[in-house]
Amino acid sequence: MSVKKKIVLFLPHRADPTRGEMFSADLLPLELLQIASGPAADGYECVLIDAMIEPNYIAKVLEACDGALCFASSCILGYQVYDGYVVAKAVRERFPKLPIIWGGWFPSVIPQMYLESGIADAVGIGQGEITFHEVVQALEAGTDLAQVPGLALWRDGHMVYTDHRAVVGFDQFKPVPWHLLEYERYAEIQVKPTKMKVRHRFPLPGHWTPEHPPRAFSHFSSFGCPEPCTFCCSPLITGRRWKSIPGKQLAEEIAELQQRFKFDVLRFQDANWGVWEKRTQEFCKTLVDLKVPIHWNGTIEIETIMKYKEETLDLLEESKCHLLWLGAEAGTKEMQERIKKFISIDNIPLAIGKLARRNIVPGTFWIIGYPGETRESMIATLKQAAAVKHEYPIAGSEVYPFRPIPGTEDFDAAVKLGYVPPKDFHDWGKCFEYKYNSHNTPLPEDVRETWRLYNNTAAIYDKHVTEGPQWMRDLLSKAAGWRLKRGKYGFPVEQKLFDLYVRATGQLQPGAKDYTPAVDA
Repeated sequence: MSVKKKIVLFLPHRADPTRGEMFSADLLPLELLQIASGPAADGYECVLIDAMIEPNYIAKVLEACDGALCFASSCILGYQVYDGYVVAKAVRERFPKLPIIWGGWFPSVIPQMYLESGIADAVGIGQGEITFHEVVQALEAGTDLAQVPGLALWRDGHMVYTDHRAVVGFDQFKPVPWHLLEYERYAEIQVKPTKMKVRHRFPLPGHWTPEHPPRAFSHFSSFGCPEPCTFCCSPLITGRRWKSIPGKQLAEEIAELQQRFKFDVLRFQDANWGVWEKRTQEFCKTLVDLKVPIHWNGTIEIETIMKYKEETLDLLEESKCHLLWLGAEAGTKEMQERIKKFISIDNIPLAIGKLARRNIVPGTFWIIGYPGETRESMIATLKQAAAVKHEYPIAGSEVYPFRPIPGTEDFDAAVKLGYVPPKDFHDWGKCFEYKYNSHNTPLPEDVRETWRLYNNTAAIYDKHVTEGPQWMRDLLSKAAGWRLKRGKYGFPVEQKLFDLYVRATGQLQPGAKDYTPAVDA
């Protein structure tokens, strides 16, 4: 039997490390593992390189690409766009004839940018497992990629699309090649103290603490989302289709993975985990029956929680679901209808309360500054966020400024109102740097100041914050709670005191720098 060639798969940095930020190391390179499933089953040598765990990742990529059949990468909007560009450009310069394949959410909606720049020979659109498998087979056989459905290609100076590829179920994929995952390297980062700021910090479940963190794992159990939200590119990419691994099968797989990798906490990276109540019931019940020793978290819709039976919600708690990510998105009925989210405003605190009473952290997110949104609407959202945070201290209730995501209705609306999109990979890479580039969002100045004060107040109010002595945290939290209840941020003395404490104890994060990673090849 002939020896199969090598395939190099690379995952760029999710956050710019020069800013002193990182994403949690429980975010495994699932994108790469998913698309490696077909080629790995065929016997190809699949080399996975994740920038999170490889200090000299550019050099390692270039070394691996020598003699490879192809180089492939994936990214979403944010720093990954720029970091991936830097690495792909280095690959192209070193190996000009090596096929470069891109996939993921961002390349799927702006494939022309990748093809025009010369860092891609093909871009996979949407679901990539079968598409990439067929690309590898075509490259091995020397056949034209135009025969592979689901691609964008560059032909005669123009971009062309191959035949449409429909979204399919997970039963159509080869098994995930978990043997390719160097999990212990991620676990080492998870439990090792760091000065880097980890985004989206929530209270740890069970007996775990920041000083003694759990071993964490992540998993994809579904693809797509049935919601028509105007700010999300999923409707364009997935056609609002949703495919998932059945609940019982999923729980049995998680049980096997837990025995293999010995993790304590599981994060589902699905866009919308809880769509189907029957699946949720089967998953939770099987997890309980198998006595899988983990806590777990995922994403769910507020209206889904309201539709779930109380027994189903009880099963979530019994199965040790400790956190569910919710998109509240807007604080008025008018804006909910405008963004096609259609959440009842009254249901937002009710759904959050259903989770909070079961000790499930509601990780709630809101957006202000949608195209054409009025000042009054933004203030209403801030008030709703503050009310939720005050009533349920366990809840995350984070407010972000709107960011135009290409491939969405709201992106087009923002452009019509004067938004000028980034033109190159460097600027696209900055698009989700909310805290550092929030001045780019057209918020009224008073709204911007209220938003800033709210974020600080909500953070100080958090009951799980561990910085400083307990008496100080209790005092500052009480003052912050008073402000949240009244929505009056005035002279935030507790914020100034906390800032002085952070400075005095040397807890400042490294200064932000504009990113230009050095090529270490």
